[in-house]
Amino acid sequence: MPVAILTPSLLVACGGGGGGGGATATSSDDSSSIVGASGYNSALFSSDLISESQVSCTLENGATTTCYQLRFAANGAGSSEGNNTIGPFCPENIEVARKDAGLGIYDGPSNPGFQSLVDAVQNMDADGYDIVDDNGNVNTVGGGPGSSACLEMPMDTGLEVTYLVPVTPQVRSAPYQISTIESIGFGVTGVPYKGHPPGVTVAEAGVNGSGSGSIPALDHCGGHVDPAGYYHWHFVPQSMNTVLSADQYRYQQDNEISCSNAIIAYDQPSSFAGLAKDGFPIYGAYDAVDNVDTPPNELAVVDECNGHSHATTEFSEGIYHYHALAGGAPNVPTCLRGSFVQRDFSIQ
Repeated sequence: MPVAILTPSLLVACGGGGGGGGATATSSDDSSSIVGASGYNSALFSSDLISESQVSCTLENGATTTCYQLRFAANGAGSSEGNNTIGPFCPENIEVARKDAGLGIYDGPSNPGFQSLVDAVQNMDADGYDIVDDNGNVNTVGGGPGSSACLEMPMDTGLEVTYLVPVTPQVRSAPYQISTIESIGFGVTGVPYKGHPPGVTVAEAGVNGSGSGSIPALDHCGGHVDPAGYYHWHFVPQSMNTVLSADQYRYQQDNEISCSNAIIAYDQPSSFAGLAKDGFPIYGAYDAVDNVDTPPNELAVVDECNGHSHATTEFSEGIYHYHALAGGAPNVPTCLRGSFVQRDFSIQ
């Protein structure tokens, strides 16, 4: 594989710049039990990986170490809406079938939560946000004072994304809590994973777009395009259908809403799903035991970051790894056990 040395640029954020084998149960709060092997293996990633190299880097704990510098072609989940890749996003009007509209997370008083955008925009309208007109059409033009919109952004197909990941993971003394839109890591095609998307009503310092009265549109695999032009996920797509079919939502059963991107293993909820920025792997919501999807706690106790250590198919010597949340929305890990580079992610 070719080697390239790149200069990381500033972080560009959303809304702004299988299976395991035998295991030994681990304590959920004992960092000494974490198997700290590297989770990076180029063979686990797609041909979207352009180059890899090793460079000196500084972690957020102040330690100087060596990092993998990994460059991917951006938008590795598809570059156009439809055709079994990304989308759908914003509905044109409230008569659109829910299976043909995207998803959103509404945090206002009327029926808050993870839901179809067909429902979310009506709930927003009921709360006084001017987003649906008298003919039922949904505003998708960027809002201003007193105006709200369903937000979807154009994609830039010429981008590349670069990550810095510690070669040897370093376990933190306490878990690091992932904040809104913060980088978490990346999937097997190099698509970024991010924390919770911006809120509609709740403003957070330093989070562009949060509290704007507009709602970001997510597709059925839990991703969307950033204003900077790159697609990213707020869900682990390999396990998106476990969320959509969960008892509290039943969107698969009742509305025929499913993640079905041909580029990713959307029907394999126990598969390897990428790498966190601290160097530990991310898996789907389950472990696979004799080809049966099995809750992770049945193999080894999971900690507050929904992670644990045991041997997997990809890491036969055992490794600490995160799991997607089986029914959470979003379903990405909420915290990290390892240290990481502050500006771990850049777009060129």
